[in-house]
Parts: sequence; structure tokens; C-alpha cells
Amino acid sequence: MQLQEIISEIDIPQLWWTSIGVPGIIRADGNEVFDLIHRLSTNACTNIQDGMGKQTILTNEKGRIIDIITLIHRNGHALILTSNNNEQQVMSWLKKYIIMESITFTIVTQDIEMIAVHGPQSLDFISQFIGNDFLTLPIHCSIQDPLHDTRFAIRSVPLHELQYTIIDFKGNGLLDFFSHQQEIPQLDQYEWNRERILAGQGMYPNEWSEAYNPLEAGLLHLIDFKKGCYIGQEVIARLDSYNKVNKRLMGISSQYAISENDAVFIDDAQIGIITSICKLQDATIGLGYIRSEYSYDDTKVRIHHEGKLFDATLHIVPMRR
Repeated sequence: MQLQEIISEIDIPQLWWTSIGVPGIIRADGNEVFDLIHRLSTNACTNIQDGMGKQTILTNEKGRIIDIITLIHRNGHALILTSNNNEQQVMSWLKKYIIMESITFTIVTQDIEMIAVHGPQSLDFISQFIGNDFLTLPIHCSIQDPLHDTRFAIRSVPLHELQYTIIDFKGNGLLDFFSHQQEIPQLDQYEWNRERILAGQGMYPNEWSEAYNPLEAGLLHLIDFKKGCYIGQEVIARLDSYNKVNKRLMGISSQYAISENDAVFIDDAQIGIITSICKLQDATIGLGYIRSEYSYDDTKVRIHHEGKLFDATLHIVPMRR
């Protein structure tokens, strides 16, 4: 059976919710927060007004990924949304480059409840739940709940069509409400990982780590080549200018069992490595970094798994067409 036939048989609700994969959150106080992150990261982060946000990438001196973060202006301070369980590394990296700025960072993930709602009906749901119009809300921007001072929602990068992340302090009933209602199905760990892989969305530390750079990870849209210097800028600019991106993030499918860190081969040459996998009923799907010269849709490869070679196929992401 072809991959698209297998995918078409997976039932996708029009609306579902999950607490899997929600970000870590750092609160940043100080007038120079936005200037600092603008100076350190790949995207322009100045002139972010209250309620607005911007996604950007922190890279090291070699242009490799520290994390993909979302910077949101909220009521005179900034919220930095990190990858799940990567708050400490991001905070330490930012502090490393503070020179004269007066900035305070506080990890607040443990004080907060977060859920994400997914699917084409999430716009109607979130507008009613928060009590505000989300129709024209730009990506990474937020809207306050008028009835709950501590609750707000962010339009986030979707796994499937639309996605909104709702944030509130613990004890205000957010997670309890969703856990006890029956009308909206809950996306579990397996389903979330499956949809993430089908969407071609990387995560820390599988696809987003200091082993890879943003161009390899398919994150060109988060790089502003006109903004000037940032940590790793010269390396990334040179890779782009001279077309020296050596590998690409690709989807992979096989009718056989494969695992993370399995090597990908063509003939006797290793051309890549698998970084994430999910077992479906009639196939295994995954993500992996593949040498650029082989990064084409429907390329036939072999996976080295437990001492044996198994047939597989490469796919341009997203794999759900």
C-alpha cells in the first residue's frame, strides 16, 4: 500500500486538544530584552508591540541550532517560548551574552498550564472559548481572555491546518476543564508524534540540536538575511550564498520496523540518519537528515536496522498531502 493511501485511512478529527509538546516558558523583564534577542538570533525582533510575537532561532558560533524560540510581548514584559524541556539551556545561552543590559529571566513553566487545540474547527472553538475574535490574528501573536486576567491564547505553528495554544496559571481550571469534557477528543503522545512527523515538524533534541543548522532543518523562513549580525550569522550566510547545505530534513517511510539513529544507505554509501520514527498499522514513518544530492521525493533507499538492510522511501515534507 502506498504511503498516501495509508495516511488517508487515518481518521483526523476536525477539532482536538493536547497537552503534549507544549513549550517551556521563560519570563523576561527589562527594557532591553527584545534588543538582546534581536542581536543574538536569526530573525528581526525589534518593534514587537504588546500582544505581538515573532519566532526566531538561537544558533551557536558554528551556525548550529540551540533552539527555535517564540518571543511574545505581554503587558510590558516578554515571554520566551522554548522547546519542551529546553528552558534552562535557552536561559543560560541568553545570559551568556548579556553585557550591560538589565534583564531578569525566570523559568515559569512549572507555574503554568498549557494546552493546544488543533484542526480546522479550532478557530471557531478558540473564539468562543476565549471570547474574542481570532479570525485575523497573525501567527505567533496573542489575545487576552476578557473574563480571565491570567488567560490568553497564541496562534501557533500548526500540526494540521490551524493550532492555538492556551496559557493560564495553575489552579485556574484550564487543564481540568479539557480533561473532563467529552466533546473534543484528546491527542495522545502517539498521535501527536505521528502528526508532527507527517507535518515534517522538527523538535528538540531530535531534529533541532547543535548537530544541525537552520538551513538543513528547513527553517529558512525564520532567517532574516537583511537584519545584520547575530551569533552564527557568517556561517549561515556563507552556506546560503554558496549553496553549501549538505543535508536536508526529509520524511521516510518503510513497511519494515526502523528506529531512531538508524543509518540510511544508497548502495554501500551512507547518505543520512533517522532522527524520529512512528509506527503505523502498515508502515513506519520517520524524519531524517539526508545528503542534499539524494533529497528528492520518492528516492528509494535502504535502512540499516539491527544488522540488516530494509527498503524505504524518502518523501518531501509535509508528507500529508
